[in-house]
Amino acid sequence: MKILFHGHSFVELSYSQWSILIDPYINGNPSCDVTFDDMIAKNIVAIVVTHGHDDHIGETVELAQVSNAVVITTYELGKYLMNEKWLENVSTHGIWWWVDYGDYHIKFFQAWHGWWITSYTHGYTTVAAGVILSIWWKTIYHAWDTGLFLDMKMLKKLYDIDLAFLPIGDRYTMWIKDASIATGWIKPKRVVPIHYNTWEKISADTDKFEKLVGKESSNTKVIVMEWWDEIKL
Repeated sequence: MKILFHGHSFVELSYSQWSILIDPYINGNPSCDVTFDDMIAKNIVAIVVTHGHDDHIGETVELAQVSNAVVITTYELGKYLMNEKWLENVSTHGIWWWVDYGDYHIKFFQAWHGWWITSYTHGYTTVAAGVILSIWWKTIYHAWDTGLFLDMKMLKKLYDIDLAFLPIGDRYTMWIKDASIATGWIKPKRVVPIHYNTWEKISADTDKFEKLVGKESSNTKVIVMEWWDEIKL
C-alpha cells in the first residue's frame, strides 16, 4: 500500500488497483499536486471526509458523482450530502464506532474543531472528527483539523499506530508544539505534518517540529512529505 500526500490535508491511500481519498481538496488548493482529471482516472472506491469546511470537503461531491465511490463521513455531514447534494452512496458514522468495509475498517475519533453549512432551508452542524483506518494489519490515524486534547492519550492505549497525520499550522488547528505533544502521547511509528504552509496565515517550521518530536517521542520518525514522496506500509 502506498500513501500519497496531495497538499493541505488531502491524503491518498493507494493499493493495487484502487484508491481511498481523505479530504480531497483540489481546486483552490495552492499546494495540491494533482488535478481533478488525475483523480477520476483512478479507481476511487471510497472518499473519507471529516467535516464540511471547503478546504476539506473539497471536490468530494464531484468525485463521488463520477466514480460512485462510497463517501464515508459523520452522520450530520452525510445527511447534508444526501439531502442537499443528492449523493446516494453515503455511509455515515458516529464517533467511536468501527465499521467494516471489507478490505479496510474505519472508526471516527473526536476532534476539537467546529463547522457549519447552510442551505436554503436547513443548517447542518456537528463536531469535526479524526479517523482511525485499519487496513492490511496497519493502523493509520488522520487527525484532520483539531486542537490538542487529552483524549489523544487513549490512542496509545488502544492502538499501535503505524502512521499519524497531524496538523501543525496553528490558528485553526494545533501548532508545532501542540502537535509534538500529541505525537508523544500517541507514539506512532511515523508522523507526517499536514495543514500548514498552504497559506501564509498557517505557516509552520517543519524543522522545529521535528526537533520537538524528538524530545517527546524519540522513536517516532518525522516524515515531511512533498508531492513526489510516497510512504509504503
